[in-house]
Amino acid sequence: MSKEAVEQMFQAAATDTALQQMLESADGYAAAVAIGAENGFNFTEEEAQAVLSERGLIEGLEGELSDEALEAVAGGWGLTITVRGLRGW
Repeated sequence: MSKEAVEQMFQAAATDTALQQMLESADGYAAAVAIGAENGFNFTEEEAQAVLSERGLIEGLEGELSDEALEAVAGGWGLTITVRGLRGW
């Protein structure tokens, strides 16, 4: 389990539309961890949250999307699109 696995999953989701759709329909970190495991990416909820926080894509204890992430979503930029649809992320 590692933050590297989270990064690898997001990179894979950028080109794998099926994986991207699964992540977009994920209802929180636990679901995303399960999807990751099903696709060979092993990480914890805490590691996923840490990666998103380090990238500035979430902020605060509730894990809300940052203004920067929302702007990136509005612009339709790669990796952030994957995060956009993750309810509870």
